[in-house]
Amino acid sequence: MNKKLLTRLALTIICSISLAGCSTEEIPSTPSSSGNTPATKLETTMKDNQTPLQWLEKNASKLKTTEPRASLEDLQPLKEMIGSASIVGLGEASHGMHEIFTMKHRIVQYMVTELGFTNLVLEENWGNGLMLDHYVLTGEGHPSKNLSPVFNNKEETQMLEWIRDYNANPKHVNKVRVIGMDQQKLDEHVFNKISDYIQQYHPNLISQLNGKMKELIPATKDEQSFAELPKDEKEKHLSNARSIIDLLEKNKANTGKQKEDYAWALHSARIIEQFIHMFAAEEQPEFFLRHDIAMYENAKWTQEQWGKTIVWGHNGHISKTNILPFVYPEMSGQHLAKHYGDKYVSIGTSIHSGSYNGINESGKFGPYGTVKIDDPNSINYTFGQVKQDQFFVDLRKASGSVKTWLDETRPLFAGITKLGPEVPLFVDAAFGKTFDIFFYIKKVTPSQMNE
Repeated sequence: MNKKLLTRLALTIICSISLAGCSTEEIPSTPSSSGNTPATKLETTMKDNQTPLQWLEKNASKLKTTEPRASLEDLQPLKEMIGSASIVGLGEASHGMHEIFTMKHRIVQYMVTELGFTNLVLEENWGNGLMLDHYVLTGEGHPSKNLSPVFNNKEETQMLEWIRDYNANPKHVNKVRVIGMDQQKLDEHVFNKISDYIQQYHPNLISQLNGKMKELIPATKDEQSFAELPKDEKEKHLSNARSIIDLLEKNKANTGKQKEDYAWALHSARIIEQFIHMFAAEEQPEFFLRHDIAMYENAKWTQEQWGKTIVWGHNGHISKTNILPFVYPEMSGQHLAKHYGDKYVSIGTSIHSGSYNGINESGKFGPYGTVKIDDPNSINYTFGQVKQDQFFVDLRKASGSVKTWLDETRPLFAGITKLGPEVPLFVDAAFGKTFDIFFYIKKVTPSQMNE
């Protein structure tokens, strides 16, 4: 296919980063016939005959605010909902909504302070993630210098500032790390992570490393140019990337600070391999397949290496089913669900009306997206009828006819960053199979971009 088109799609449809609570008690399962009484039979029948709206009104937990500086008391039901999960996908209805971002900030605070999560994996390039991690550990630099254009907003900046302040407190022994799981772009920080490690621990190998990087660095500097290279050149660069991985693996470190530095260097080399492998795809579906497999691998690496992990991304990338099949053959959330089973919990978010930032047909990112849900068949419409303006609910608690309704395929607001008549506003989703927990906000405004 046309490589320019492939690259353009990659940089826009993927994520365009280059630019008073109700009861949450579990509904009891239907008793066995030997233990049934007329009362329990009637109770079960009534529960099974609830409408989805009735069930939501009863089971939704009120979200009192989306303000990050407020008390986190209203998020207490999350403790039971998340349970013993070691990795949690935290979705967003789009990449441009103020209230969704600030709400997610609150959820991150709660999961760090109350549930012991110590890693935040962002839908951000690995190189930017390295610098953001350095910022939250040391306070050096500023997030706005290392966030991709779509994510360079005040909401994410304030969240990263909160993590920096949390880490600066000596009482917090376990520091929160920030990792970028995307690999659409390589920069000097990716290569420096490898060369700094070799220079410090194996200086005798630096000339060998430099020989392999000599062609890799200029070739991968611009993703569009790389995508247009002949197949044999891409294969040569892929071979060089894999030889760097081999060089590192032959000089593995097993103890102390060197072990940690080795882990970062080795995975940085794998990021280079992922980038080349992705842009070497011959067809568009294969490109997107490789993209989300790599994001899954990077999130999994974080959890296996450093412990309890939050995966921050678009709803599509953290969902347990594929809600964007017209672009992706498989998505990272599907791989996470398959690998981790019940230890992976998916939190989706959505909205009923408002405006949001997106990329218009002229390629500009700004407050060009608007939505008002009026399709009674959509998931958003039913959730929008709940009396509370903002709430969350554990979808796994549903049973009977409500569970059947949730598991049926229905329209869900897509929130794709690229806007235009060719981009769908809704996607079909088997909602109850897609997310475990769902946060809903009735009205949103655009995210506030850094200047």
